[in-house]
Amino acid sequence: MLKFFIQNIQGVLFIENFAFRDKLGIASKINQAVDNLFDGDPIMLDLPPEAPFEIPRIQLKDSKMFYGLNFSPTRIDFFYNEPGKPEKKLDSLSDNYLEYFFRIIDLVKGGYHLSIPRIAIIIKALSEVEKESTIFIYEKFLGNNSFFKNADKLEIHSLEKTKVKEYNINRWFRIRTGLGAGIKDNILAVEVDINTLPEKPVDFEIEKIRNFYITFFAFAKESFLNCFGVSL
Repeated sequence: MLKFFIQNIQGVLFIENFAFRDKLGIASKINQAVDNLFDGDPIMLDLPPEAPFEIPRIQLKDSKMFYGLNFSPTRIDFFYNEPGKPEKKLDSLSDNYLEYFFRIIDLVKGGYHLSIPRIAIIIKALSEVEKESTIFIYEKFLGNNSFFKNADKLEIHSLEKTKVKEYNINRWFRIRTGLGAGIKDNILAVEVDINTLPEKPVDFEIEKIRNFYITFFAFAKESFLNCFGVSL
C-alpha cells in the first residue's frame, strides 16, 4: 500500500514590486513574527535595480534547514523541507506550518500593506512502491500502451482549471519516477501545485488568504486520495 510522506511544502504570495530599503530590518521583523524560527545566518543580496525580480533579496532559514523563506520583489516563498527520506504526514506538519505562515501573512499584508494578487501552495510527497516506480505507473495509468513499458523514467502532468469555493484555480498534478539520476528505483514522487489564476488577479485580504491555505491543504489531500486511493 502506498504511504505518502511530505518532502516539501511551499506557500507562495505573489506581490507587487517591492522596494527593499531596509533588508535587515525586514528580516528582523519577519523573524520576530515567527518567534525567531529563522535562527540560521540570513542572506541579504544587494543587487542592481535591473537584476531579475525573481532573485530573492532576503533568504532566511532555521539552523536545522527545515523552514526557509525567500523574499524577492515580486514574491514571498515560505518553505518546509525534509531532506533525505521523509517520514512525516501532512497532518503532523500542517498546523505548525500554517501558524508560522499566517503570522508572516499578517505582517506583510497588515504591516507592510502589500498587494497580493495571486497565491499558491505546492506540496511534494514521496512514497515507496513494491515494484519499480516506472512499472507501477505504467501498469496503473498506461497499461494498454506498450510503447512506455521499458521506460527508465516516466512523468505524468495533469492540469485542471476549476473553481473551489470562491477561488478560481489551476491545479497541476505531477507524478514522477526515476529520482535516482537514471537508476531505476521504487520511489514515486508526486506534486500538487494549486494557484489562483493569473488572468483573474485580485488583491486578496488576510482572511481570504488564510482560508485559501486551509481549503487547499484539504483539497491536496483529496487529490491524492482520488488518484491513488490514499491521502497525504
